[in-house]
This record gives sequence, structure tokens and C-alpha cells, in this order.
Amino acid sequence: MKSLTKISLGIAIATSVLTSFSAIASSEEVKQPGSYVGAGISLQSFATNPSVIGANLAGRYKFDGAPISARSSVLFGNGGTSVVPTISYDLPVGDRANVYLGAGASFKVGGNGSLTGDQTAFALQPGVEVSINKRVLLYSNAVIPFNGQSNGSAGTSLQAGVGVQF
Repeated sequence: MKSLTKISLGIAIATSVLTSFSAIASSEEVKQPGSYVGAGISLQSFATNPSVIGANLAGRYKFDGAPISARSSVLFGNGGTSVVPTISYDLPVGDRANVYLGAGASFKVGGNGSLTGDQTAFALQPGVEVSINKRVLLYSNAVIPFNGQSNGSAGTSLQAGVGVQF
């Protein structure tokens, strides 16, 4: 339960920061977040002591006319790599922000561990995206694997980054 509170707090903080960036963005034409590729940082602090910092690559394909997207993240750190494909339900917030909840899996593909654990697991991915202008957006999300660690703990990872929309 303590981890769930930290996750909720992290998402609330990320949402506040991204919304603030949204408010100060340039006045050029801005759109709802669309398909993009991006890169950023990752942090696993709920199942490891000390916390582990890594990197991420993220991508989203937004299906036109439907609030559904195909997403994938590659998380590097903690001695390995995780690939996290998900399908998400997307909810617009205002004219330049989007919150979503994705479901999929976390696959450990290298090393003894990864930012999401040491084994393949079902994963949820809540997140938020904010368009800064018509080409650039900021994203933040959490990957929450269920039984991602062989010892039963959650290898939850938080991501943030910058994406280029297409």
C-alpha cells in the first residue's frame, strides 16, 4: 500500500509539472498529443535500495478516430533491459494534454535484472503527455509490473522524457 501511495504522489507531481509546462508553452498552433518517439530518464525506487536511475526510449502510435493507442517503452538500467508494449485508453485533458492507462506486459530481455524486475510480468502503465508545440511533447508514466520480481516485490519504474510528434 505504501508503494501505491508513492506511485500516486509521483503521478500527481508529474501531472502538475507537465501542466505547468503546458501553460507556458508558445502560442503557436498546438494540438492534442499524437504519435511520437521520445527518450528520457527512468527511476526505480520502490523495489531497490538505493534507487536505480536509467534511461528510456518510448513510442506511441495514435489510432485516428479512436481513443486507443499502441505504445512501447524500452527501459535501460539495473543491469538489464525491459521492453514494455501496451495498448492504452487515452483521455484528452484540455487542448494540449492527454492522460492514459495502458495494459500490456514487461519483458526482461537482458541481464539479471531490469527496471521492472527480473522476470516477465503483466504490467499497467498510467501516464500523461503534454504538447509543448505542434512537434514537441513531454511525457511521464509509470510501469507497474505485477509479480515482476521473483521474490514477489514490484519493480515499479517511473519515466519522463521529451518526444517528437509525427
